[in-house]
Amino acid sequence: MKDQRSYFEKADFQSDLPLQLLAAALGLTLVLLELAVAQWPIFYGSAPNLSLIFIYGMIIYHGKYMPIFTIFLMGIIGDFLLSDLLGGRATSFMLLAYVMQLRLVRLQQSDFGQLWVDFAVSCAAVSLFQLLLFSAVNFAIPSLSPILFQVGATLILFPIGFVLIFAFHRLLQKVKMV
Repeated sequence: MKDQRSYFEKADFQSDLPLQLLAAALGLTLVLLELAVAQWPIFYGSAPNLSLIFIYGMIIYHGKYMPIFTIFLMGIIGDFLLSDLLGGRATSFMLLAYVMQLRLVRLQQSDFGQLWVDFAVSCAAVSLFQLLLFSAVNFAIPSLSPILFQVGATLILFPIGFVLIFAFHRLLQKVKMV
């Protein structure tokens, strides 16, 4: 009979992969929730960008659980399901993630008001990138009112989403999982 200890010595019990898969599943669920909210008549297709709130909060508090592949997957599935330019949302989310990685220490030390202002700038930058990409591909400028409505709705929902992510972060700290 073989020695059982050799199997357990090779096992990696401190792997981040299960938590990365959980974060990816939650992110993809939020993309599907965006799709559902976009069907409501009040939004007319310009639903709040819930996945942007999730990416922003997760990178600040749990950056190692949000690999760039997860962000790309959330963006490309969002592009496909929400009938955006294929790759536009994914590219803007990945660029935002890289910029946030450069400013991560400052973001982690900021209070909520500063984070909200920074999120507003980030949300505007993502929307502007998608607008410029659409204009470059189609040689036309779309109506700006749905874009401004989407940015406004996203900024209004940011405190709720961010507080939920922060509460989850505190819960994980108390349980000592992170």
